[in-house]
Amino acid sequence: MNNIDFFKSLTKTRFLLIFAGIFLIGDFTFSFIQYYNTPLFGDLAGHVLPDKVIQPVFDDPFGFHLLLTGETHSNPNRFFAHWAVADYFQYFPLWLQKFTNPINSVYLASSVAKLTVQLLFVYILAFFISGSSNPAKKNFLIAAVIIAPLFQAYGYWSRMGIVDKSIVYTFFYALPIVILMMFLFPVFNRLMHGRKITAFHYFYMVPLIVILPLSGPLIPAVILIVSFLIFLNLFFRSKERNLIVFFKSVPNFFYILLIPINLWSLYSLFLGFYNSNYSGEMISLAERFSRLPEGIFSQLFHSLGFPLMLLVIGINTWLIKRSNYHEGKELIRILIWIGIFAFIYILLLPFGGYRPYRPRIIRYDTFMPVTIALIYYFGASTYFLINHFKTIGKQRYVAAVLLCLLVFTIADIKGIGRNRCERQALEKMARSNDNIIPIPKDCFVLDWQNVHDYQQSDKKAELIYYWKITDKKILFYNEP
Repeated sequence: MNNIDFFKSLTKTRFLLIFAGIFLIGDFTFSFIQYYNTPLFGDLAGHVLPDKVIQPVFDDPFGFHLLLTGETHSNPNRFFAHWAVADYFQYFPLWLQKFTNPINSVYLASSVAKLTVQLLFVYILAFFISGSSNPAKKNFLIAAVIIAPLFQAYGYWSRMGIVDKSIVYTFFYALPIVILMMFLFPVFNRLMHGRKITAFHYFYMVPLIVILPLSGPLIPAVILIVSFLIFLNLFFRSKERNLIVFFKSVPNFFYILLIPINLWSLYSLFLGFYNSNYSGEMISLAERFSRLPEGIFSQLFHSLGFPLMLLVIGINTWLIKRSNYHEGKELIRILIWIGIFAFIYILLLPFGGYRPYRPRIIRYDTFMPVTIALIYYFGASTYFLINHFKTIGKQRYVAAVLLCLLVFTIADIKGIGRNRCERQALEKMARSNDNIIPIPKDCFVLDWQNVHDYQQSDKKAELIYYWKITDKKILFYNEP
């Protein structure tokens, strides 16, 4: 390479780094603005200042009392999710009030939590795709640019949503899953790349053995399925068919990390039988299974996002199969394992019970582990092809990928001002001297629906007062 070619290559690399950095900063900044403009939605008040429904979870975090008495209460196997949302919103908004007013502090706290979860997802996925942990490296930035637009705050969120519009759901679904990814990442690195699980990894992974199974509702089942598939993978890769000899050859991490977390996951699932939520609104298991096809179809074909992602995955897989690279064959095997995981996971969903707000059983939140796995493969296969295409084909392929990412980016340019009504209602309360005030119809304040009886606003009014938005507890109701 002569000096001219060298400087051209250097200039091209710098331009790529600058473009990728600007794009990611812009994407994350706009996501933050979207989150800041999102309503708080329901369930928050009773979780931050635990009501009579939630308080038993704090009184019996590990569910031992339920086992002794046979009693039931809400979410007995999700203590750490409850603790996280309560602790965060009891203290962080008040700390932020050193820099801003009380109303802003609440929305800032919510948006900081959501953006942190999104950043963790993108970082872990980009790290795993590129093999680089340095966000300033070209390979990492390319991987991050590929996957970042798929995290939709609005756009195709109703089917591809990872970070929930509801901050409470974010703490119960996205946050535990991204922490589970932090737990599984060293395990996958050990299996796929032979990298050692270090003392640092064990330092944070061992506490997660207890914390994760008692967090989000999806975590125990995902742990059990992934661990089972890891075991199968180890068995198929081993030439040893004598089970006793095989178990002796299984890596230590399986016994130190995976077996204990699976035992806690089984215990968590058992505690789920003592969950009092929606116990009177169950439908039969057969009926739940009968709703799966409709749920799958709605999930995959309701809007453009999922079909477009699946189309790219299909094209990428076809192109990889045409190549003779060893890494490409490994990617195809990973896709097969993802398919097996998705199949088992979907079949188990009906056993998780029925919720009236999820009539088709499958919804963006329950489908989240599959969505994340597909986003990973979308990113990994695209990253592979960008690095292995010939020059002419590479230009065309990169142009097609950029067009696809542009579709996702444009679809998500919305969401500004969605919390305007809720904000105005909080401002009205802050100025009011009355004990009870009306707010406009269909203006939801810390709720999913209109409040017709002001007494139903008691816990919400208590939280608004706790956050120092009002000088006293002011009850409210929606005008008819």
